[in-house]
Amino acid sequence: MVALLVSIWGAETLGAQETDHPRKLLLEARTNLLLPALNVGAELPLGNSWSIGADWYYPWLFRNADHRNCVQALALNLEGRYWFGRGRTPQRRLLGHSIGLFTMAGYYDFERNYKGLQGEFATVGIDYLYALPVFKKKMRLELSLGVGYFYSQARQYEVYTPGGKGYKDKDMAKVIRYFGPVKANVALVLPIYSKKK
Repeated sequence: MVALLVSIWGAETLGAQETDHPRKLLLEARTNLLLPALNVGAELPLGNSWSIGADWYYPWLFRNADHRNCVQALALNLEGRYWFGRGRTPQRRLLGHSIGLFTMAGYYDFERNYKGLQGEFATVGIDYLYALPVFKKKMRLELSLGVGYFYSQARQYEVYTPGGKGYKDKDMAKVIRYFGPVKANVALVLPIYSKKK
Protein backbone atom coordinates (compact mmCIF):
# COMPACT_ATOMS: atom_id res chain seq x y z
CA MET A 1 0.00 0.00 0.00
CA VAL A 2 2.78 2.43 0.94
CA ALA A 3 4.68 1.54 -2.24
CA LEU A 4 1.56 2.24 -4.30
CA LEU A 5 1.10 5.66 -2.68
CA VAL A 6 4.74 6.48 -3.27
CA SER A 7 4.57 5.56 -6.95
CA ILE A 8 1.35 7.54 -7.44
CA TRP A 9 2.75 10.72 -5.90
CA GLY A 10 6.11 10.47 -7.59
CA ALA A 11 8.54 10.07 -4.71
CA GLU A 12 11.93 9.08 -6.03
CA THR A 13 12.59 6.44 -3.36
CA LEU A 14 10.70 5.17 -0.36
CA GLY A 15 13.72 5.82 1.83
CA ALA A 16 14.16 9.36 0.60
CA GLN A 17 15.26 11.58 3.44
CA GLU A 18 17.23 14.14 1.47
CA THR A 19 15.92 17.23 -0.20
CA ASP A 20 17.94 19.58 -2.37
CA HIS A 21 15.79 22.58 -1.45
CA PRO A 22 18.19 25.52 -0.99
CA ARG A 23 16.14 27.24 1.75
CA LYS A 24 15.43 26.34 5.35
CA LEU A 25 12.06 24.84 6.27
CA LEU A 26 10.11 27.16 8.58
CA LEU A 27 6.72 25.45 8.92
CA GLU A 28 4.49 22.76 7.42
CA ALA A 29 0.75 22.94 6.78
CA ARG A 30 -1.07 19.63 6.37
CA THR A 31 -4.37 17.84 6.02
CA ASN A 32 -5.19 14.22 6.79
CA LEU A 33 -6.47 12.60 3.59
CA LEU A 34 -8.46 10.06 5.63
CA LEU A 35 -10.81 12.97 6.49
CA PRO A 36 -10.58 15.07 3.31
CA ALA A 37 -11.28 18.78 3.79
CA LEU A 38 -12.38 18.14 7.39
CA ASN A 39 -9.12 18.91 9.20
CA VAL A 40 -6.10 21.16 9.11
CA GLY A 41 -2.76 21.02 10.90
CA ALA A 42 0.68 22.57 11.22
CA GLU A 43 4.13 21.38 12.30
CA LEU A 44 6.86 23.72 13.54
CA PRO A 45 10.49 22.49 13.62
CA LEU A 46 12.51 23.19 16.77
CA GLY A 47 16.05 22.85 15.50
CA ASN A 48 16.76 19.98 13.12
CA SER A 49 15.61 16.99 15.22
CA TRP A 50 12.57 18.18 17.19
CA SER A 51 9.16 19.60 16.30
CA ILE A 52 5.79 20.49 17.75
CA GLY A 53 2.49 20.20 15.92
CA ALA A 54 -1.23 20.80 16.20
CA ASP A 55 -4.22 19.48 14.24
CA TRP A 56 -7.84 20.66 14.29
CA TYR A 57 -10.53 18.13 13.25
CA TYR A 58 -14.07 19.25 12.48
CA PRO A 59 -16.06 16.50 10.71
CA TRP A 60 -19.69 17.57 10.62
CA LEU A 61 -21.40 15.10 8.30
CA PHE A 62 -24.83 13.86 7.25
CA ARG A 63 -26.74 16.44 9.22
CA ASN A 64 -30.27 16.26 7.83
CA ALA A 65 -33.19 18.37 8.95
CA ASP A 66 -34.93 15.33 10.47
CA HIS A 67 -31.86 14.38 12.62
CA ARG A 68 -32.14 10.76 11.52
CA ASN A 69 -28.41 10.28 10.86
CA CYS A 70 -25.49 12.56 11.62
CA VAL A 71 -21.83 12.49 12.60
CA GLN A 72 -20.44 15.54 14.37
CA ALA A 73 -17.09 15.97 16.06
CA LEU A 74 -14.61 18.63 17.10
CA ALA A 75 -11.11 17.69 18.24
CA LEU A 76 -7.72 19.29 18.88
CA ASN A 77 -4.51 17.24 18.72
CA LEU A 78 -1.19 18.51 20.16
CA GLU A 79 2.10 16.66 19.83
CA GLY A 80 5.84 16.82 20.34
CA ARG A 81 8.07 14.82 18.01
CA TYR A 82 11.66 13.60 17.72
CA TRP A 83 13.12 12.98 14.23
CA PHE A 84 15.73 10.22 13.92
CA GLY A 85 18.96 10.43 11.95
CA ARG A 86 22.48 11.74 12.40
CA GLY A 87 23.73 14.81 10.64
CA ARG A 88 20.29 16.35 10.13
CA THR A 89 20.45 19.73 8.40
CA PRO A 90 17.93 22.57 8.01
CA GLN A 91 17.20 21.22 4.50
CA ARG A 92 16.26 17.78 5.92
CA ARG A 93 13.89 18.98 8.61
CA LEU A 94 10.70 17.00 9.17
CA LEU A 95 11.66 14.19 6.78
CA GLY A 96 12.22 10.51 7.51
CA HIS A 97 11.39 8.52 10.63
CA SER A 98 10.08 10.07 13.85
CA ILE A 99 8.31 9.23 17.08
CA GLY A 100 5.93 11.51 18.92
CA LEU A 101 3.92 11.99 22.11
CA PHE A 102 0.42 13.34 21.59
CA THR A 103 -2.72 14.33 23.41
CA MET A 104 -6.12 14.87 21.84
CA ALA A 105 -9.40 16.12 23.29
CA GLY A 106 -12.76 16.94 21.83
CA TYR A 107 -16.51 16.45 21.53
CA TYR A 108 -18.61 14.07 19.43
CA ASP A 109 -22.27 13.40 18.60
CA PHE A 110 -23.12 10.29 16.58
CA GLU A 111 -26.74 9.63 15.67
CA ARG A 112 -28.51 6.88 13.72
CA ASN A 113 -32.23 6.31 13.37
CA TYR A 114 -33.09 8.94 16.00
CA LYS A 115 -30.84 7.40 18.66
CA GLY A 116 -27.50 8.90 19.52
CA LEU A 117 -24.35 8.90 21.59
CA GLN A 118 -22.60 12.13 22.51
CA GLY A 119 -19.89 13.18 24.88
CA GLU A 120 -16.44 14.58 25.50
CA PHE A 121 -13.21 12.59 25.14
CA ALA A 122 -9.50 12.77 25.84
CA THR A 123 -6.66 10.55 24.68
CA VAL A 124 -2.90 10.40 25.18
CA GLY A 125 -0.42 8.20 23.37
CA ILE A 126 2.64 7.65 21.25
CA ASP A 127 2.87 7.48 17.47
CA TYR A 128 5.31 6.60 14.71
CA LEU A 129 5.47 8.82 11.62
CA TYR A 130 7.36 8.56 8.33
CA ALA A 131 7.57 11.59 6.01
CA LEU A 132 8.82 11.59 2.42
CA PRO A 133 8.96 14.13 -0.43
CA VAL A 134 6.41 13.81 -3.24
CA PHE A 135 5.37 15.78 -6.35
CA LYS A 136 9.03 16.32 -7.32
CA LYS A 137 9.83 17.34 -3.72
CA LYS A 138 7.37 20.25 -3.78
CA MET A 139 5.13 18.58 -1.20
CA ARG A 140 5.42 15.81 1.36
CA LEU A 141 3.45 12.76 2.41
CA GLU A 142 3.22 11.71 6.07
CA LEU A 143 2.17 8.21 7.14
CA SER A 144 1.57 7.64 10.85
CA LEU A 145 -0.11 5.36 13.35
CA GLY A 146 -0.61 6.04 17.05
CA VAL A 147 -1.59 3.94 20.05
CA GLY A 148 -2.77 5.25 23.36
CA TYR A 149 -5.40 5.49 26.07
CA PHE A 150 -8.88 6.82 25.22
CA TYR A 151 -11.35 8.07 27.87
CA SER A 152 -14.85 9.40 27.33
CA GLN A 153 -17.96 10.23 29.32
CA ALA A 154 -20.72 9.37 26.88
CA ARG A 155 -24.45 10.06 27.01
CA GLN A 156 -27.04 8.04 25.14
CA TYR A 157 -30.15 9.84 23.98
CA GLU A 158 -33.20 9.53 21.77
CA VAL A 159 -34.77 12.13 19.51
CA TYR A 160 -38.41 11.71 20.38
CA THR A 161 -39.77 13.69 17.43
CA PRO A 162 -38.19 13.92 13.96
CA GLY A 163 -36.21 17.15 13.94
CA GLY A 164 -36.84 17.60 17.65
CA LYS A 165 -34.49 17.98 20.57
CA GLY A 166 -32.67 15.04 22.06
CA TYR A 167 -34.03 13.60 25.29
CA LYS A 168 -31.15 12.95 27.67
CA ASP A 169 -31.25 11.01 30.91
CA LYS A 170 -28.34 11.01 33.37
CA ASP A 171 -29.04 7.32 34.05
CA MET A 172 -28.15 6.67 30.40
CA ALA A 173 -24.58 7.99 30.84
CA LYS A 174 -21.60 5.64 30.59
CA VAL A 175 -17.81 5.82 30.76
CA ILE A 176 -15.73 4.45 27.87
CA ARG A 177 -12.12 3.41 28.48
CA TYR A 178 -9.94 1.92 25.76
CA PHE A 179 -6.26 1.22 25.07
CA GLY A 180 -5.03 0.47 21.56
CA PRO A 181 -4.84 2.19 18.14
CA VAL A 182 -6.37 5.65 18.44
CA LYS A 183 -4.88 7.63 15.57
CA ALA A 184 -4.01 7.16 11.87
CA ASN A 185 -2.83 9.72 9.32
CA VAL A 186 -2.13 9.77 5.62
CA ALA A 187 -1.39 13.48 5.40
CA LEU A 188 -0.55 15.67 2.45
CA VAL A 189 1.89 18.35 3.58
CA LEU A 190 2.81 21.77 2.16
CA PRO A 191 6.28 22.90 3.33
CA ILE A 192 6.81 26.63 3.88
CA TYR A 193 10.41 27.80 3.44
CA SER A 194 12.41 30.88 4.35
CA LYS A 195 12.87 33.57 1.73
CA LYS A 196 15.77 33.33 -0.67
CA LYS A 197 18.81 35.30 0.47
